[in-house]
Amino acid sequence: MRRGHSSLQRIALCCGLLLALSACASNSGGTAKKGQRQILLSTEYDDARVGAEASQSVAAQMGVLDDPVLHAYVNEIGRKLLRGLPRRSFKYEFSVIDQWAPNAFALPGGYIFISRGLLALANSEDELACVIGHEITHADRRHSAAQQELGRRGSFLKISPAFRANVAAYGRDMEREADKGGQILAAAAGYDPMGMSTFLANLGQVERLAVGHSRMRSFLDTHPGSQERAAANAVRAIEIRWQRDPALGDVHSAHLRRIDGMALEQRPEAGLFVGDRFLHPDLDFQLRFPSGWPTSNSNQTVGASSPKGDAVVFLTADTPEGDPELLATQFLEAAQQNQKIEQLDSRPVKVGHLDAWRLEVKASESRGSMIANITFIPYRGATWRVTGMSRSSDAEKYRGRLLGTARSFRPLTQEERAGIRSSRMRIATAKAGEGFAALAKRTGNAWDPGTTAVYNGVFVDHRYRGGELVKLARIERYVPPDAP
Repeated sequence: MRRGHSSLQRIALCCGLLLALSACASNSGGTAKKGQRQILLSTEYDDARVGAEASQSVAAQMGVLDDPVLHAYVNEIGRKLLRGLPRRSFKYEFSVIDQWAPNAFALPGGYIFISRGLLALANSEDELACVIGHEITHADRRHSAAQQELGRRGSFLKISPAFRANVAAYGRDMEREADKGGQILAAAAGYDPMGMSTFLANLGQVERLAVGHSRMRSFLDTHPGSQERAAANAVRAIEIRWQRDPALGDVHSAHLRRIDGMALEQRPEAGLFVGDRFLHPDLDFQLRFPSGWPTSNSNQTVGASSPKGDAVVFLTADTPEGDPELLATQFLEAAQQNQKIEQLDSRPVKVGHLDAWRLEVKASESRGSMIANITFIPYRGATWRVTGMSRSSDAEKYRGRLLGTARSFRPLTQEERAGIRSSRMRIATAKAGEGFAALAKRTGNAWDPGTTAVYNGVFVDHRYRGGELVKLARIERYVPPDAP
């Protein structure tokens, strides 16, 4: 269960109750829970320990892509880049996360994550190597520890505009250092350091392409970009002395062949939204969320929040299939250990032909109280939980829509299953004089000319000489792995 962009920022308004009522809201590696002391990144040992814990949270929440070929590809480039480090402080691990937004980040201790959306956007191994090198530099220079120390100092001071400006400038300096370090590592491994500049320029194009649509969280959110930065990277690339490793061959074609067949945007294997309906062909169920509510699909939960962010409904499955009444009782007892929870109702219900149980509770906290309806649905080896929450004052306003989502849980029909489609990256060979309109007509490309141009790093009026490999999208029928 997951979807590329996250509207769970709105759901975070209900985070206090989420922590008590759902095991899916785990704490991130760098945040201290109430009653715990914050772990300071004082040494490399601290970095390695905290990074290992945080990497498990990332894998659980975002999902690591189950693709041995792409995993090996990213690790192959990462290992080449590590040879350029004068001193290796950490073991380093490279993983591909199941996220469509182009993103990359480093955790303390050398845990590097690259999204499949970034793999799709990159147009060569040069570009990918520069991005991975950038993240290696963050870990190697212990930038997380430096930021933590700066924040700790600021906590003892009045946070003035001048201090905030210094913090922002400090962050930009670390990004420039990581850019430079990434280019140097790439060059030492035989990759073109200009890849950093071309990738950032293309990323700016895909961000502009998203105007008017739901904006994707991307590499630029955590790595602020600007024309000045892109230009500086280009100038530095010219100044860096490097020599192409002949063993790399054609780095553009090699990269495209590696990502051929990769899923684009939503992956049916993790469930997907079709309008307000969430369909999961591999787990054989569907669920309808309130019309018009922003939706989100993470590795552990799928849900939707009201447009104002004052109500949320989400689906989880982290208990074995069993007696729903007993599971509801155990769930309530566990929740009451963490928060003041009052039971309002507990009763058997029918969800389609399935025997289920519904629990209604009231959670009180300093900012007010909230009402939650949790429906326990045993189905195909798991007990699915549909939780609808809102402020107590809005309970009646949202009750029908929240309970309606729970009641909509049901198996997929054969017709629905047969209608599920998957968008996949495919590589085509261009013909002489061919533009994107002609290419789409010949190949069945599902991308519009603007999107095709951006993902191939060229202008929309580009004409091919003939023989070039081109990235495009094809809509294909999804066949579950266990299908006969």
